[in-house]
Amino acid sequence: MSEEISEACGVFGVISASERSIFRIMYWGLLSLNHRGQQSYGFTSLDNGVFHSEEDLNLIPTDPRTVEKLEASLKGRMGISNARYATSGGNGITQLEGGKQPLVISDSNRTLALSYNGNIVNASALRSELSEQSGPFSTDADTEVLCRRLLGDLEEFRGDYRKAIGHVLDTVEGAYSCMVLDSSNNSFHAFRDVQGIRPYCFGKLDDVIAFCSESPALDINNFQGLDYVRPGELISVDGRGNLSRFQIREAKPAMCSFEFAYFSRPDSILNGTDRPVYKIRERLAHSLAETYKEKLGQIDLIISMPETADDAAYGMHEATGIPWERVVRKNRYVTRRAFISQNGERDDVIDKKVNIVSKIVEGKNLALVEDSIVRGDTSAANIKKLRKSGAKSIHLFVSFPKIAYPCLYGVDMATYGELIGSKFSAEEIATKIGADSVNYQTEEGLIRAIGLGDNSLCMACVNGQYPTEIAREIVQHNGHENSKEKISKRVYER
Repeated sequence: MSEEISEACGVFGVISASERSIFRIMYWGLLSLNHRGQQSYGFTSLDNGVFHSEEDLNLIPTDPRTVEKLEASLKGRMGISNARYATSGGNGITQLEGGKQPLVISDSNRTLALSYNGNIVNASALRSELSEQSGPFSTDADTEVLCRRLLGDLEEFRGDYRKAIGHVLDTVEGAYSCMVLDSSNNSFHAFRDVQGIRPYCFGKLDDVIAFCSESPALDINNFQGLDYVRPGELISVDGRGNLSRFQIREAKPAMCSFEFAYFSRPDSILNGTDRPVYKIRERLAHSLAETYKEKLGQIDLIISMPETADDAAYGMHEATGIPWERVVRKNRYVTRRAFISQNGERDDVIDKKVNIVSKIVEGKNLALVEDSIVRGDTSAANIKKLRKSGAKSIHLFVSFPKIAYPCLYGVDMATYGELIGSKFSAEEIATKIGADSVNYQTEEGLIRAIGLGDNSLCMACVNGQYPTEIAREIVQHNGHENSKEKISKRVYER
């Protein structure tokens, strides 16, 4: 997607039953998940009851000297890590510093380290409740809310993880694929919200077990036996590598459909599917080709906004036989992403980041394939460049349906004001971004391409049908009538 909307986090955790060093496994695993969070990174290891942590803002380091220093510091046979993007709290340096994960927190009986991917919908209410019980918070991130909830429940239930996680699942609403280290008994625990909104998988390599957001983090380490943390499940691993699974609450699957269209790596295999994500993206384009067969009959050339729309563009070429040319090229060395630039700089960043081979598009009727449209500003800038390159007509084909509602579960689109689809029809959007037409995926086409069924997907950003109760109340209270207002505060933080 050319607009580079971000996700909450990528997580990776590893447990070794031998003396084998876990750092290199954890490092390579997290590096393969850096697409899920690029504002900060963190590693925490557990060595005989003692935590060691290294964290910083920015991307995961690749300089060999820095990596060697990290390895020397992070001793132990268990570790968890996190690549973060903030979807709660502020984006100032102080807030980002405070929100780095993993978070290490203690009470009188135990110390926990916690890393998670997702977003807590009722964080504000829980923060007030927990502040009254155990004092003020040290950060404005929802990670501390989740960690203090668990710490308090472990205290109440005398260290019984099954009872404590049961209470977490009953009282904490939102998306959370979570991993925890407990120094009191050198144990690892993975659990997931009952909807299973964010992905979560695990695998084994000899006497080592690893848990992570996406399967390529296992592949890069040569792990085998891909399996998934089920919604509402707790998996505990002790220091000897013994794994125990407990279905704590009934699963009510509602996995984020946006993961399949944009967020997840194309080589990931997500929960419940039997094919890699890139094959699903090709199928999304097959659906577009079927829906807009007549309009595509007028097209000379298929092009795509690299790189997340490339698989869909190939799928459209495959379904129609229309040539696909990769004439839009991204400068990989322009690293300042458009969505974090100041408003006055955004167009300039977009202009420098994308280059178009003008001779190929000149005089052509183009099918421009995108994976989604959120704000529309980047699409408008790229269409303008295509017009300057001499394109005869530009018809935008979007593999994800129109996004009209904010996400409360960990995607950085939590205000109505930034969603062009909440204010305008497809025809109006086409006019605003300079396209001859905008052609969205249908809900039915999305469901069919993913193959999990409509009862197993969250499509709230498309149809406003949120899978959790408090989220429905928050959106109803804020009201869609506010969608034309430029409100910058996230709907769950007002």
